[in-house]
Amino acid sequence: MIEKKMKESLIGELNVSFPQIFSSNPKDYLIEQLKSKRNEVYEIRFKNPKKNIPQKVILKRFIANTFDKEISTLKKLKAQNLSVPSILSYKKPYLILQKIEGKNLCDFINLKLTSTNRLSKIPPKPRDQLVSSIKLLAEWFAIFHKKNIWDSGNSKERIVLNKGDVRLRDFLIKPANDKVYGVDFENVYRGNYLEDLSGICCSLLDTNPGIFEISEPYHKIDLIILFLKEYHRINIDFISFFDFETFSDLLLKQIDKVSKRRNLKKMDSNWEEIITKIQNSVDF
Repeated sequence: MIEKKMKESLIGELNVSFPQIFSSNPKDYLIEQLKSKRNEVYEIRFKNPKKNIPQKVILKRFIANTFDKEISTLKKLKAQNLSVPSILSYKKPYLILQKIEGKNLCDFINLKLTSTNRLSKIPPKPRDQLVSSIKLLAEWFAIFHKKNIWDSGNSKERIVLNKGDVRLRDFLIKPANDKVYGVDFENVYRGNYLEDLSGICCSLLDTNPGIFEISEPYHKIDLIILFLKEYHRINIDFISFFDFETFSDLLLKQIDKVSKRRNLKKMDSNWEEIITKIQNSVDF
């Protein structure tokens, strides 16, 4: 929970900007600040929510100059029936969003991989859940990219709206209804679709247990192969644009970026072996 003075100040500002949603009494709310790289993000729980207001919402206070981009992107994706949070209200610098009651995909995946480095050795039920979650993630990206293709005139690349700076933590999973939701769209941009794919594959590889913790992350390699195959099974017309050399170069750059950010000297895994295993399995 946030400090009392900070809470009072925040609720005061919200009451002025959204009097139809927020009262002026800080005691009417429970507020928890969530992790965010660039902006302030809060989960707000209403003790006595007003009519048509859910009990829990997500509040984003934009520090970075990405407010308009996120608003327009969320509206567009919602109109395209992508699984994203609904916008409840907004007024610069605040955006109020639907709270998705799901599990963080990064934790959902990695907590099932701690006992072995082989996907085949994981018990059937959690293994099936892993496979299902990766397929749902691949489906989300496939639809997202398919509905947002940009004609660049370049016959060698498929240019799409990329989510940008993609991490597994940008996704929530609701196993009960087999849905994956994407969150945080302040970094979207036009680019080669392989940039998004390499970002997700990097997040699979570099999150614990991954290439910086174990020498042979075979389970992660299997999940990457599954992700790439499922994505291109859905977007079969993207296969002609899949260039493995470009993909592997992008993936290595992502890994290097993570390594520098975490101040790590080197990965414990054999990079050439990882790339070879992936390449031999995704020869479309």
